[in-house]
Amino acid sequence: MSDEMTHNGTGRRNVLKAVSGAGIALGGLASVSSVQANADDEPSRFNVGYATEMGEKQTKDAADNVIHAIHSVNTLTVESTVEEMEALAESGHIDFVAVDQPYYAGSDTNDDTDNGSGQVVPWGVERIGARKASAAGKRGKGANVAVINTGIDPTHPDLAGNIGDGIAYNRAVGYPEINWVDDNGHGTHVAGTIAAADNDFGVVGVAPKSTLHAVKVLNQDGVGYASDVAMGIIWSAIKGCDVANMSLSGPYSTLVQRAIQFAHKRGLLMVSSAGNGGEEVSYPASAKEVVAVSATTPDDGFAEFSNYGPEIELAAPGVEILSTLPSGEYGVATGTSFATPHVTGTAALLMAKGYSAKEARYVMTDTATDLGLPSKKQGAGLVNAGAVAKIKKKPTKKGKKDAHKKGKDHGKGKAAEEAGAKDDKKDEKDKAKTK
Repeated sequence: MSDEMTHNGTGRRNVLKAVSGAGIALGGLASVSSVQANADDEPSRFNVGYATEMGEKQTKDAADNVIHAIHSVNTLTVESTVEEMEALAESGHIDFVAVDQPYYAGSDTNDDTDNGSGQVVPWGVERIGARKASAAGKRGKGANVAVINTGIDPTHPDLAGNIGDGIAYNRAVGYPEINWVDDNGHGTHVAGTIAAADNDFGVVGVAPKSTLHAVKVLNQDGVGYASDVAMGIIWSAIKGCDVANMSLSGPYSTLVQRAIQFAHKRGLLMVSSAGNGGEEVSYPASAKEVVAVSATTPDDGFAEFSNYGPEIELAAPGVEILSTLPSGEYGVATGTSFATPHVTGTAALLMAKGYSAKEARYVMTDTATDLGLPSKKQGAGLVNAGAVAKIKKKPTKKGKKDAHKKGKDHGKGKAAEEAGAKDDKKDEKDKAKTK
């Protein structure tokens, strides 16, 4: 999508770009990293960043198979041997070679909840004031939300009316016609908190009129690869989505960071879960371009399982959250994965009213409710969707460039700062391959 398309006054949600289901291509630079893998000759997955066309050719020559051709960030995901990749890393035409490491969804969901007695407002949706926003006519209509996770069940009666497009970089098992269907449950639960319809049954989400786009990057076990996550982020940006929910985590990845930089420059607001180990904030939530979300309890306490640190930007309800599950079911789940969609939904409310990613991020931190917790646990405070009820129109004054300064430099230096697309023309010829 060109800059003209995103800044010509029509608004991002009105210029959603049709992106081929075959995939997309990326652009940018990153620092060289050493090969990390088991010391054997069995083919493994690697992400290779190339600096020149010769580097791209060398990578293809060294590969047994090309899984993703991610041209806009000058990266290939390939199957090859450690020996081949170690030799390739010595080339002056190569920026980095790294193992394509696994990423995870995190907490499991519980499907034993009977929710057949009329619509229920989940406690988290109520606590952040989302019903106040809804009563004021702020329901997220026109906002496009990417759920980068295990997929979404498009047949769920509380979600079906809000489903937009979908894509799978990790195909669903047993669903040949719609390969982005949720075969795990995690993504459908997240989607319900964001945008379950406001009707007379089931549950209701924070932004019940927003449009959900399923970006399936994790398999039926809630596991995927860094390259799949990167592809999902870039697809969401090129598609023209306003906000992306990333309730997942994994090791730092140069490729994922390139994707984040790419999406950030295109105005995609990314929101991610802090993690559930009671330790430092997980990646990609720890990236400075991403809103990191911690979890709170029904009594506004800090959830003891939640990760924390200076990167935390906002807190949200994350204990026993009731939401949608595949096959028309409902269930409760606990974890920062389920806190995160409360923030994503609030962002959708703002961006539906014309706020940019930067502006929405600023407003959410500026209006957050102080719970009296340390900033490393609550960030600016509990996300406050109720504040959107008072908004009359899009502000003329832009928000801060960095609404919340991350505590660590996850950009990995000047090279990562330059990551992202160098030329919008690369988007047009974007034809990444999927396995």
